Amino acid sequence: MQCTIQVVHWYSPVETLQTESYYMIVQPPLTPTFEVMIQIQNLSYKYSGATEKVFDGLTLSFDEGKIFGLLGKNGVGKSTLLHLLSGLLMPREGRILIDGQEPRLRQPSLQEEVFFVPDEFSLPAMPLTRYVKYREPFYPRFSQEILRQCLQDFEIDMHSHLDKLSLGEKKRVLVSFALAAQCRVLLMDEPTNGLDIPAKTLFRKLVARHMADDQTIIVSTHQVHDVDALLDHIVIMEAPAKRVKDSILLDASIAELQERFAFQYRSMNEPCDDALYFEPTPQGRAVIVTNRAGEETTVNLELLFNAVVKGKVTKDHGDEGDAFVTQWRKNKVTK
Repeated sequence: MQCTIQVVHWYSPVETLQTESYYMIVQPPLTPTFEVMIQIQNLSYKYSGATEKVFDGLTLSFDEGKIFGLLGKNGVGKSTLLHLLSGLLMPREGRILIDGQEPRLRQPSLQEEVFFVPDEFSLPAMPLTRYVKYREPFYPRFSQEILRQCLQDFEIDMHSHLDKLSLGEKKRVLVSFALAAQCRVLLMDEPTNGLDIPAKTLFRKLVARHMADDQTIIVSTHQVHDVDALLDHIVIMEAPAKRVKDSILLDASIAELQERFAFQYRSMNEPCDDALYFEPTPQGRAVIVTNRAGEETTVNLELLFNAVVKGKVTKDHGDEGDAFVTQWRKNKVTK
């Protein structure tokens, strides 16, 4: 049977494994920190035959009960990181802990709590009812009621034959199953690809409705408008060739961003001398300024992303002492 989730349920007692190029994994000591759900420390990874590392000393954490947006240009390693978190790839150096366990060991006790929705996937040629019957036992907290509600909202018949569905309908099935699994860690790579506009709206509503309190959701996407209303925290990754040291340009909660910056729209006649960054819009300009007035504005995620990757918003902007921007270019990028 074809495995949709791409997670193999087996346990290996071997403490030292090899990557596909037979590089030995270096395991530095790491003490589990259970205040966070996922810990990544000094992670390095390079694909076989590649001259450049995807990650080199990456350190990052993801808290429980939040939805994280994993953003970055093509090739920065977003999908690779999700594969590493799911245990489908193994680090060359460093370690990943999910609730104190290493995904590379693929222990059943962890695999039943991690669900990965990849960007590219296939479903077996069988009825949906049989698919659910085969896959449900792997996930102890699976909810038939949540599955029923999601499929009903997505207008998918429970008795559908999977190989007769369109790409968008298959994505609805996979997302529905993922939410019904109620795993403590849900990884989604471009989850709105293939969905039409009504289905994207439903996707946001269903994730918000069925997310468990102890769940951590990480969404990698280029379609920021599809998910920005869901996100609690933003991580922006840097392209490997441009990295100074780490892979992370920005690691901040939405609340922190709203406290530090104000996102405004101004007419073409209004000055932008105080702007940290601005872009033209059909109505005028979209602007980011330091939030000196203490106003609460909606984070313009696309504008913020462009400002960060261009080096226009740095740790030097805003109040001194803010530490949520963890890694910035040393030299500002000129216009």
